[in-house]
Amino acid sequence: MPIYFGDAIIATFVYRDCLSHRQKSLFAFEAGRFKAVVMDVDGTLYRQSSVRRKMLWRLMRTHVCQPTQGFSTLRVLRAYRKAQEVLRGVPRDSEPDLARAQLRLACEWTGVKPDVVNSYVTRWMEREPLEILARSLHEGLVTFLQNVRSKGLRLGALSDYPAEAKLAAMRIAHFFDVVVSAQNTDVQKLKPDPRSLEFTLQRLGVERHEALYIGDRPEVDAAAASNAGVACVIIGCRRDLAEWQGCVGVSGYEELNRAISHYSA
Repeated sequence: MPIYFGDAIIATFVYRDCLSHRQKSLFAFEAGRFKAVVMDVDGTLYRQSSVRRKMLWRLMRTHVCQPTQGFSTLRVLRAYRKAQEVLRGVPRDSEPDLARAQLRLACEWTGVKPDVVNSYVTRWMEREPLEILARSLHEGLVTFLQNVRSKGLRLGALSDYPAEAKLAAMRIAHFFDVVVSAQNTDVQKLKPDPRSLEFTLQRLGVERHEALYIGDRPEVDAAAASNAGVACVIIGCRRDLAEWQGCVGVSGYEELNRAISHYSA
């Protein structure tokens, strides 16, 4: 099904397989009406599964002489990530401090003290992955960012966690005008709630119909975009996204680069 993004059609054709009906469908990228592109961070800018495998190997290697400690650390990190997914479904404003709520749940589920959980998260989720990120960027990402900026569009980064250090480690921070996290004081709500995306658009100074959102998880990113009324592309997705209005899946940034190459402001 074609996705129409504006009055001025930028002619490019990207074909994708829809798993539901195995047909080729047309994606018309009409960047003529866009003023900004907002991008998710984890999994959208870099290969998250690859980074997690490398981090698992690094964690186990670090604790080779203390395997029990290693498995305990892994258990805490998994509980911390699970807590975030649970918090996605809580009613709006029921948790005024997301970071504290996530920490509390992880502590309750594991019986580990908050300062210990914090130390594990800081080391293994925030600090250690940084040196791996630059080698794990999605192919074509930097070219896409360059193309977006060369066309006069603004760029925003939207993440569940504070993302400034990650963007700097990936050497792409200079492309982004705005960086927003779900943990921002003015947000405190995880996708698929649209609040974080709406706040990012406010910071960028654009209306919802003037923006394109790019993510990697249909049930989170496509749902958030649909809830916000923003056009959306899901990277690396071969599913039919018809249930989320205005969303389409593409194989990677090469397709988006072919699309935006036809745009002239």
